[in-house]
Amino acid sequence: MLPSSNDINNSILDVARCWIENQSKLQSFANKIRNSQIKNKDFLEEKLIQKINACAVDGSFCAVDGSIACEELHGLDVALYRSVATCFVYENSNLKSVKYFPNTHPPLEVRANSLSSQFEKMRFISLVRLKSELDCALNSVQKFSANYLLLDGSIAPLMDDKPANDSILTPIYEELIEVYKNLYSTCISKNCTLIGITKDSRSSKFYDLISDSLEQNTQNREQNKSSEHLAPLKTCSDTVFLDHLLEKNERTCAFRSSNTGQKNQVFNDLGDFSSNIVSFYIKPVEHDRPLRVEFLSSSQSFSQIANLLCILCSLNEHYAYPAILIEADLRVALDPNEVDQALNDLSSRIGLKQPILKLRRNNRPFR
Repeated sequence: MLPSSNDINNSILDVARCWIENQSKLQSFANKIRNSQIKNKDFLEEKLIQKINACAVDGSFCAVDGSIACEELHGLDVALYRSVATCFVYENSNLKSVKYFPNTHPPLEVRANSLSSQFEKMRFISLVRLKSELDCALNSVQKFSANYLLLDGSIAPLMDDKPANDSILTPIYEELIEVYKNLYSTCISKNCTLIGITKDSRSSKFYDLISDSLEQNTQNREQNKSSEHLAPLKTCSDTVFLDHLLEKNERTCAFRSSNTGQKNQVFNDLGDFSSNIVSFYIKPVEHDRPLRVEFLSSSQSFSQIANLLCILCSLNEHYAYPAILIEADLRVALDPNEVDQALNDLSSRIGLKQPILKLRRNNRPFR
């Protein structure tokens, strides 16, 4: 029996009420936090909320982005991908020149694997894309000698990227870790500040640090008992909470990306570099959410990096993101026709006697 329209409307109403209630709790909690003195061993600055002072943009900026498509075929997962580096040179906030590596429209690369697990397939896609982007980033730093290198996303692998020790993807992951280390070393030796910007972060690290600090503080804990409506939500991402906490041209204090005293296998794999990976959130514009910024600590101060990024990310009041990363994204986007052509070329090389079949669910003669 299909649900009635009234049932569906009631379900929608329930979701709307829950969302409104949660947002109200977060706003109350954010108002409380703005007037609090919260300490945590992973916070690297005294003040929880820092003001951003806009500055002129000068120097050479390189941004790298990649795109990937994965076609599931019978017995084969085919990854088609490419990456591009865009280099902008600014003088007194004016764009003076633009260059690309390897060029404005890099050719597609193809890599295949046979994986029985859907989860492993997704990990394979992530590892291939990361490896492509990091190789491009490493080459671009050496070619352009940029002052800043911006990556789309984190500057370290995620926990989900690490396969089990007996996985056939382990060699790819180990190779990737070495490329990360090489990139860190190269950026340090060339005095290039490595920065990662995540558009839609789902991390809850900063929110968890605040919550943990409140729970560990006896005075705050007693206060929370009499103000239960101000208690933090247990399932909340940083950007959802910080959209209530931060105002335009504000950022959080910088904090360690790796938790003190907690084990993280990915950060362990990165060795000593992991202790130099730092994060903060910034809100450059009024009508968009905060951005997660992650960087390899360098001679640049936290405020210098934040002030610079605030200008780069404030071109549009409704979309906070650097123009150079937007340009890289546009250059690297995959055309469906390119993907189809590459798959046709692959099939023609295999020959008709051993055709590669599409998955049955993607080859139905009916809907």
